Order: sequence, then structure tokens, then C-alpha cells
Amino acid sequence: QASEHPLGRAIVRCYQNEQGKQLLPVENFRMIPGAGVIATVDGKEIKAGRLPLLSDHATLPDALAQKAQEYLHDGCTLVTVAVNDVPTGFLVLADTAREQGARMMTQLRVLGITTVLLTGDHERAARAIGEQLGVTEIHADCLPEDKLSYIADCQKNGESVCMSGDGVNDAPALKQAGVGIAMGGVGSDIAVDAADIALVDDEVKELPHLFALSRRMMTTIKRNMIF
Repeated sequence: QASEHPLGRAIVRCYQNEQGKQLLPVENFRMIPGAGVIATVDGKEIKAGRLPLLSDHATLPDALAQKAQEYLHDGCTLVTVAVNDVPTGFLVLADTAREQGARMMTQLRVLGITTVLLTGDHERAARAIGEQLGVTEIHADCLPEDKLSYIADCQKNGESVCMSGDGVNDAPALKQAGVGIAMGGVGSDIAVDAADIALVDDEVKELPHLFALSRRMMTTIKRNMIF
């Protein structure tokens, strides 16, 4: 409940909708970028995130580990939970591509734009979404510094980069990119602050229009300067 990450918000929203219970107070909240969150709840230290966050030698019990692999195989994202450094279970999340997502990606490619998916999700989850959207270049299990490094490498090769994101982990990449576009509704405050453009209504379908408009504007400016 103290996290700004979209996955954290989704988990809290789901819990409140299904359980309708009052959330317990949170103390000593800490966010570990690209890994998860740590906090004290009801006198116990709770960790939620990637398995390595829990401890260097943390492993799920065999029955849970087998179940976790089944969900990972189906392309789901897992958030492992530990209480006082003892792994106790996991939360399962499945991404769903927006209805207009595939059409938007096609329109971007028609404009000559190369689309790339950079995500902290598991490889199978990333592939599942990539296939729905028609994105062929996919980089999964990315930490914030991995996204930052990828964009910096593209820029070193003389490529112009536009980054779109909504999470805390996207903020450094949004700042590094030539143009950063954040989701104003679901996006975290730090992502919105780091971006150059915020989509107030989160309508990603407007991105092709944005690119086409910016190109038309630059053409008009150049013509005016020449004349």
C-alpha cells in the first residue's frame, strides 16, 4: 500500500475488492529498485518482490516452487512474499494488453519506428505480451539500470529514442531518453516528474498521432526557416 509501483497498486486494489478488509499500518517502508519492497507490518518484517530480494539463499518449499514454475510457464509474473525472511508464498499477476495496443504498435511501425519492449517481468511473461502486441525485440528481467544502459547504447549509435513507461523503475530511462512519455493516470509520481510528456488519460493510442504531429511540425518549421 505504500508502493507507487503499478503492480503494487494492482495487488492492493484486488485485495480491497475481494476481501474488503482494512489494511494494517505499515512501518519502515523501503523500496529496492528493480527488486521489491520491505516493510514492518504487525511487528513482522515483510518482503515482497523477486526471490533474490528475500535472501541470498531463499528458496520456496518444493510444492510452492513447482506451482510457481507452472505459473511462470504460462507467462505470469510472480511476486514472492517472505515473513521474517521465511518464504511463505507468492502472488500471481498476468498482464493483459490493451485492446488498442496491437493496432497502435502497427501504426508506429508504419511510421518507420522500431518498437522495443524493456521489462522487469519474467521472460515468458514478456514474450506473451510481446506476441499480443507484435513486438519482436524483447528484453526481459530488466533492472532500472538495464533499461538505462540499453537506451544509452542506442543513443551512442546515433538513434533517437522515445521511452514510454509508468513505474518507478522506468524513471531513469524516461530521463535518459530523448523524449520520455509517462502514463499520467496509473503512473508513479517519480515517472511523471522524469518524463517530458504525461498522458493524462493514459490513452496510449494517441502515440502514433503524437509522432506524426511532431514530424509535421518539424517539417513546417524547417520549411519556414528555408523560405
